[in-house]
Parts: sequence; C-alpha cells; structure tokens
Amino acid sequence: MKDLVIPLLVAVIGLAATGLGAIVGARSTRFGAEKNAETVRRQVQDQGAVEHGHWLRQQRLSTYESFLEAWDECLRITQAPVDVPDPGSTGLDELREAAGRMAERARRIALLGPEEVTQAAENLTEGMQEDVEASTRFIRASQAAITAVDGRPVHSEAVAEATEEYRQRSAQLAGLMDAYRDQGRNLSDLDGHPLLTEVMQSIAQFRQVSGEAQGALQENVERLSATLGEAEAMLDVLTRNKEARELSRERFTSAARQALGTPPTPA
Repeated sequence: MKDLVIPLLVAVIGLAATGLGAIVGARSTRFGAEKNAETVRRQVQDQGAVEHGHWLRQQRLSTYESFLEAWDECLRITQAPVDVPDPGSTGLDELREAAGRMAERARRIALLGPEEVTQAAENLTEGMQEDVEASTRFIRASQAAITAVDGRPVHSEAVAEATEEYRQRSAQLAGLMDAYRDQGRNLSDLDGHPLLTEVMQSIAQFRQVSGEAQGALQENVERLSATLGEAEAMLDVLTRNKEARELSRERFTSAARQALGTPPTPA
C-alpha cells in the first residue's frame, strides 16, 4: 500500500505542477499581450496628440497672421489722408470692414487660444472699434456743422452792397448840405427832401443786413467751436488708443511667439 501511495502522490504533485505552470504561463501570456496592447494604445494616443498639436499650431499661426493683416489694414486706412468728411465715404467704410475682420478673427483666436493671445487680440480689437466710433462721431458732427453753416449763410455780398449804398447816399446828402450852406439856406429846409428819405432807407437796410450777417456769423462760430471740441475729444481718444495699441500689439506678438514656440505635448 505504501508503495502505491508514494507514486500516486508524485503523480498528483506533477499534475498540479503542470496545471499551475499552464495557468502561470497563460496569465503571463495574457499580461504580456495586455502590456503590448497598452503600449500600442499609448503610442497611438501620443501620436494623435502630437498630430493634433501640430494641427493646432498651424491653425493658430494662420489665424494670428490673418488677424495682424486686418490690424495693419486698419492702420493703413487711418493713416491715409481724408479729403471729404463723409460718414458714407469709401475710407470710413473700408475702416469699418477692416475692423469687422479684426473682430471676426479675434473671435477665432478665442477658440484656438491660448488665453494670453486671446486677451491681447481682444484689446487690439476694442481699441480699433473705439477709433472707428470716435471717427464716425466726429465726421457726423462735422457734417451737421457744415449743413448748419450752409443753412445759415453770412451774406457778405448783401452787406457790401448795403454798405456801398449807404456810403453813396451819405456822400450825396453831404453834397446837398454843402450846397444848401453855399446858398445860405437853412438845413431844416432839407426836411422832406427825397434824398434824405433815401439815406434813412439805406441806413435801415444796412442795419438789417449787417444784423442778420452778424447773427449768422455768431451762430456759425458757435457751431464750429463745438465741432472743434468734438475734434479735440476725438484726438484724445485716438492718441490714447494709439499708445494702448502699441502696448497691446507688443503683448500680442510676444504671447503669439510663445504659443507657437511651445512644442506640442501629448495628453
């Protein structure tokens, strides 16, 4: 019996060892497969992240460049001479369109990021929009002043004619008075003389015409002074925005370089 037990025990132990070995081998194989799969998955994920990073960098580069192109176009328009202050003129329309393109591309930058570039782009856009609004207000004020001045003209020709008429009648009256003195006549005899009536009429006409001209001139001076105030306010806005834009552009380009120079990192 003892002779049978020992071989049987050896056989059981061998069978158990074989089974255990099979289990260990199977699990090792599975572990290796899972590890290989994880490695492959990680490689694919990293490659996808790198490709996405390159794609994002290209998108940012293109958008940043197009934004600066729109901004430079705005500067070109604002620095160009303007002959006619017309809010519907081509120059102002072009400025509005260019500023609109700036705003549109700033919104795209907000989608692409990063935050530093987005904020700088928004600051540049807001400053340019303020320039457009200030220029529009000034041009409209100038147009209103010009229209008002045209509607209340100073009739200098009428004043000149009335002045000349008064001068001639006064000279005629002086001559008539000298003649009366030479004749020894009393100047009171001039009462009711037609020339005296004409002189009085010329005086009244001169006063009326000169008064109207003076009133029109005063109103026009006041309107033009108000327009000058608008111009000074606009100049203050443009000067302040110019200084802010220079700083914002420097921040934008610096943040853009940093964003574009940062290599893509896998997620």
